[in-house]
Amino acid sequence: MTLQDRYFVPVCLYPHTKYRTAAGVTALFEKYIVPSREYLIVVADRLLVLDRLVTGRYFTIDSAVIKARREAEQVSSLIERMARKAGAGASGRVVFWDEVAETAEFSEFAPRLRQAVSADAFLAEAIEEFIDRRVTRFGSGSAPDRERAHERDYLLSEVCMSVYCTEVLGFCNEVWERPPAPEIPDPLKLLYAAPTRAGQRRDGQAGRSQASFPLFGSRSLRRSDRRRGPRVEPGAFQPCAGTTGAIRLGACVSLTGQG
Repeated sequence: MTLQDRYFVPVCLYPHTKYRTAAGVTALFEKYIVPSREYLIVVADRLLVLDRLVTGRYFTIDSAVIKARREAEQVSSLIERMARKAGAGASGRVVFWDEVAETAEFSEFAPRLRQAVSADAFLAEAIEEFIDRRVTRFGSGSAPDRERAHERDYLLSEVCMSVYCTEVLGFCNEVWERPPAPEIPDPLKLLYAAPTRAGQRRDGQAGRSQASFPLFGSRSLRRSDRRRGPRVEPGAFQPCAGTTGAIRLGACVSLTGQG
């Protein structure tokens, strides 16, 4: 099995995520995770907790953790059931966030990447811009500094998990549920924007992974071209000619093939 046959799928527990439905999970497996491909699906219950700490949709932190895990267990059970039905039950794993985040290797890797990202002025500015937008729009307003800290933790946790699973574990095809909007700052897209940034591999080469959007058409995007944000239609993306991984903020998306 080659690296191109290995898929990483982060499952964010949005209220209306298609991964809460049998049809949505079936679409994922039918389009990408055929029985011959190895996959790692990470159900992001920790990100759901952080999101609720930002928006104030919880009674206590403990209650937010318990509710997020309960929802994650339901989604995980559904995904595992659909995987068996698709004949892919033995070719991959479905895990909760902490099953990866609490491993010794990740615990060593993540603080170093967080430090590198935070020390990069370009990346730090983009992160703070996103934090400002989201906390202003969705924060409860009761504790703005704390809400900003939770949102920052969310973004850096997402970056670390993505880079770890794709670059360290080698699940180099990352599948996102939602196409991103070009106007939204995205640390992952910027991390891969230039070979000299923190996302550079240890051997000095650019990152090898790709990202795809399974439920909105069959387009595959290089990791360096990703953007995180609300849903847009695939037709909003326009191809760029001659891109080599040095995509700058505001550049158009480079289409690199079919999913």
